[in-house]
Formats: sequence, C-alpha cells, structure tokens
Amino acid sequence: MARQSEWTRRAVLRLAWVGIVAAGALTIKPLAQYLTNNEDRLRSPLVFYDKPLDENIDWQNTSTSRVWVKRDTLGIMAMVATCTHLGCEVNYHPEKKEWFCPCHGSIYDSEGRPLSGPAPKALTRVAVERKADGSLIINTSKQVGLDARL
Repeated sequence: MARQSEWTRRAVLRLAWVGIVAAGALTIKPLAQYLTNNEDRLRSPLVFYDKPLDENIDWQNTSTSRVWVKRDTLGIMAMVATCTHLGCEVNYHPEKKEWFCPCHGSIYDSEGRPLSGPAPKALTRVAVERKADGSLIINTSKQVGLDARL
C-alpha cells in the first residue's frame, strides 16, 4: 500500500493553530514592556532641584527630563510630563502655554489639564518639599492634587 503524504485539513488547521499560539507567546513580553514603561520606575523617586525659582517664570525642567517645576503667586508646584494616555513624554510650548504629546496628539493646558486628544486625565502633580538650604526635593512617587503647592 502506498504511503499517503497529502496534508489533511485537520493537520493544516493544527499547524496554523500552533503558529498563532507561538506568535502570541512571542509578542507578550515586548507588548508588556511597551505598555508598562519602566524608564521612570528604575530611577529614584526623589528629584533634587537647587536652581533659583523666580515667581511667575514658566515651567522649568529639572535634571530628570520628565519632572518640571514652577513657582507662581500661590507657591511652588511640580509635575511629571508623562502623557496619561500611553506614557509618552510631553513637551511644553511656552509660547502657547500648552503641553503637547507627540505620540497621539493630546494637548494639555499650562496647568496640565487635558484640552484635546485621547488623554483621559490631567498630567500628574507630585509632592515638593523645601530643604533648609532652599533647594527642593520632589517626590515623584507621591501624587498630589492639581491645586497643591508648597
């Protein structure tokens, strides 16, 4: 009797199913890394800022690129410039007094509240403390409300 070497429908479907499962398994780790951006989590949650902060000067960048500080008539505030949509770094445009996300086009006002785009909530405000020498300690692991000031 001749050996049958033809593919059966069942064998083709089984091979396709194995391929789909393997492709899915290979994409889980990179997808999880993309969705849980660890760049900021690997750093210390404390940011030190020792430059003078003049009142009513626009947002100033700290040594940590995503942490910005500002002093107004009500006090000092700090914000993490990470888009609340998918975690991209947002850029501040002082001429428009807006934060802009280059990834998906979210726009925030000067205080970090969303104006347009897919961002679901405001940029994250974080706690600020003043040391005895006048420098600031910004705790990026401690969120505060939009109205919180030092």
